[in-house]
Amino acid sequence: MARRDFSGLAGNKYSLRAKTWHMIKRIDFISNRLGAMGDLLVTTWMGIILSLLTLAAGGFGIVQGIISNGMHTALVNTPAMLLILIGSLLIALNFLMTNPSMGLQVVVSIRFLFLKTKDKEGKKSFEFNPFRFVEGIESKSVLETIVEGQSRFLVVYSVRGAVSPVCFDNDLNELAGLNSRLLFNIERDTVLGTLISIQSSKVEEKTLPPNATEAMIRKRDINYDVTSKLQYNQQLQTLVVISAPSLDVLRSRIESVEVIFRQGLVIGYSRLQGEDARKAMQEIY
Repeated sequence: MARRDFSGLAGNKYSLRAKTWHMIKRIDFISNRLGAMGDLLVTTWMGIILSLLTLAAGGFGIVQGIISNGMHTALVNTPAMLLILIGSLLIALNFLMTNPSMGLQVVVSIRFLFLKTKDKEGKKSFEFNPFRFVEGIESKSVLETIVEGQSRFLVVYSVRGAVSPVCFDNDLNELAGLNSRLLFNIERDTVLGTLISIQSSKVEEKTLPPNATEAMIRKRDINYDVTSKLQYNQQLQTLVVISAPSLDVLRSRIESVEVIFRQGLVIGYSRLQGEDARKAMQEIY
């Protein structure tokens, strides 16, 4: 399967301070409903103007569909007008949002779709599915991809870091030593990457025992009511990805990494399997 190089989509190629209409304007009603993407993407005055023009063009098309032929074909044109409405909203949203490092999101989306559907000659389309589970591993915890014609095998860990604002210098020195040992054990044929993202946290009521008192229930309800109404209720998600050229090498690297994890480099870790691993890699890619 052919693979595309998406590195051209990255980099600081767009200055938000270049012009007056590039000034950032956050729209909480939209950004708060986009989850982690709402913290990554911003809105500029130019994006607002372009999105309004897009909505106006979509509205003009809908009005034309209603009044054409003396409104005799308005009912027949209803499916087309619904498609115009949905398309206008989606395109306007892409115009509205701006990626600080890559420019207008609509341009980023168009370039991504072009690279997704075309090969180097621009003639053949292909299915964009860069990862698959390795056959023969029932746990579905190992993924395979193709890089420059060679297979690479990956595992993904979800970890909780040990560093916090209250760490003492001795703790930091010990963690630095463990991290140095980890990197020393990772040879040149293996890549270890750490990805940190902001996720919206899901607040759930604490499960109480059947003999819970009224005071315990009231305290639980108060805590849930306070935390569920926080406007910016978010949490950090840290993923560690290990990539190796073969399964044998990957097994050796997994043993080395998990030994360092258990020695205190992280508070807790778990290897993602099945749908969790697939979802994590799709979000990263």
